[in-house]
Amino acid sequence: MVRSHSGHMGGSIDEAPKRPIARKTLIRVSKLYQPYQSALVTVAILIVISALLMIATPLLIRQIIDDAIPNSDRTNLYWLTGWMIGIAAVSGAISYGTNYLNMRTGLTVMEDLRLTVYAHLQKLPLSFFTSTRTGDLQTRISSDVGSTQMLLTDTLGVLLSNSVIVISAVAAMLIISWQLSIVALVTLPIFTFAMFKVGKRRRELTRRTQKSLSELTSRTGETLSVSGVMLSKTFGREADQLVQFKQNSSELTVLSLRRTMTGQRFSVVMQTFFTMTPAIIWLIGGYFIIDTQSSITLGDIVAFTAIQARLLFPMAGLFMRGVEISSSIALFDRIFEYLDIDPKIKDPAKPVLVDPANFKGVIEYRGVGFKYIEIPVSTKDQLLKEKSSPFSLSNIEFSVPSGGLTALVGPSGAGKTSVGYLLARLYDADTGSVSIDGINVKNMAQADLSKLIGVVSQDSFMFHATIRENLVFGKPHASEQEMIDAAKAAQIFDLIDGLPEKFETVVGERGYRLSGGERQRLAIARVILANPRILLLDEATSSLDTLSERMIQQALTRLREGRTTVAIAHRLSTVIAADQILVMQAGKIADRGTNDELLERSSLYRRLYEEQFTAIPSLS
Repeated sequence: MVRSHSGHMGGSIDEAPKRPIARKTLIRVSKLYQPYQSALVTVAILIVISALLMIATPLLIRQIIDDAIPNSDRTNLYWLTGWMIGIAAVSGAISYGTNYLNMRTGLTVMEDLRLTVYAHLQKLPLSFFTSTRTGDLQTRISSDVGSTQMLLTDTLGVLLSNSVIVISAVAAMLIISWQLSIVALVTLPIFTFAMFKVGKRRRELTRRTQKSLSELTSRTGETLSVSGVMLSKTFGREADQLVQFKQNSSELTVLSLRRTMTGQRFSVVMQTFFTMTPAIIWLIGGYFIIDTQSSITLGDIVAFTAIQARLLFPMAGLFMRGVEISSSIALFDRIFEYLDIDPKIKDPAKPVLVDPANFKGVIEYRGVGFKYIEIPVSTKDQLLKEKSSPFSLSNIEFSVPSGGLTALVGPSGAGKTSVGYLLARLYDADTGSVSIDGINVKNMAQADLSKLIGVVSQDSFMFHATIRENLVFGKPHASEQEMIDAAKAAQIFDLIDGLPEKFETVVGERGYRLSGGERQRLAIARVILANPRILLLDEATSSLDTLSERMIQQALTRLREGRTTVAIAHRLSTVIAADQILVMQAGKIADRGTNDELLERSSLYRRLYEEQFTAIPSLS
């Protein structure tokens, strides 16, 4: 299970109890095909026709051997062989059409599943992502879903085709000779039992292999990111990182080999027996022919062995596909584990219509309480954790008038960011309400709420894309002039205009080709372009040099004009002019007032103020 970012690290969802092949899982997999029932019915019809045609050929051979050739009936011989040629041609055309429909349907289902997982992950609360490794998310979306391709694209067709062939072949064999049929089919229960045992082992190894792949993907993403490479180089840990990568890689290799080889002995024994069976049939059939009292003919044995040959391959395919299905079920279990996580933050059934142009931006917190909880796999775990989790925020009450500036200050861990994130519904209040212009934010669609609120955080994330693409992220159809005006307001236009490729300049992964101050100003320009009614500034000038801070302060001053602002700050210099300062401590509002009022009566605020504004003695 996964914990929130409250500071407690939990285990991965991979550590959930191992589950047997559940009927529920199989039903959920089958429901993925519901939108494509017509294609499946077409495939099924083609497969049945193809299977029946495949069985018809050996029966035509029997007629040739027992009737046409002994009776020197050339006309019958021509007709029978002609039918055989025609059946072969029709079977080839049907096989091509079946494979195409099968593959197209399976790949489309796989695409739907990938989109479903991605869309569901986007709905999960922020706390899920603060405690889940990105590599695990990538593995679930790409590798886990991708590894189900065989099951989704051809397993259904193979199962149906082989099942029809096996049933029709067994029926034909029984018609020819029930005695020979008993000899040919006596070992099937043994192989069926072995298939389930091997499949169970493959399923467990598949789960462990995918978990190992998640760890390897996470390590690769972390250590080869710009920050990871810089950290390794500055501490001289490249060799150690290589050793750890080799350990992860070796573990993945061993597990992959074990998974691949599991069932190989079963496959070899099965194929060996199936190869020997025709000889046994010829032995017993020959004995019956030598015994003149038997009704079995040479044509019967030839047709029987021909049908048997057509039976053994699909039979082996059914057994091995059963093993592969067991492996794939482990992948679906991993995928469904994520899909079963309750998003918790959901749009209301009938959201209030939001027109940002008509909002004044009055913010009210009334009796707000909030607690971090684990994000569990099961509802039972969720209930237990919710009962035991203490409140992180208690009885938060304040209001911000339209166009006002309210600042949240306090020591680290006091709950400042949590208060701000409740406004943007990155978290949801457990008690009380957060409202804008008297409308509870829970009653708004999240997409509409995002149009009202612009967030500038300490970590100004940039995509590995151009300045233009990063800038228009909040307003995709912005005009060139709007982009220029926003960049000028954020005091970043001169820099952009001086670059050889201007707005088409690629900023690099996470914007590393820009300085911290430049990234921050570009992030501010992005918010200015989106033109929200409310601003949430989360440590927007933290960890910047004096010049960058001054430029960003000027940009923020322009950004705040006419907008309601909630500022979360460590640097008091950025908020001493706020209309209202809330001093947070241990998840509660310890005091509130202006800078002068708090300096006079709040010992906590005064201590924070003195720590930042009192000169530090020289170390020389």
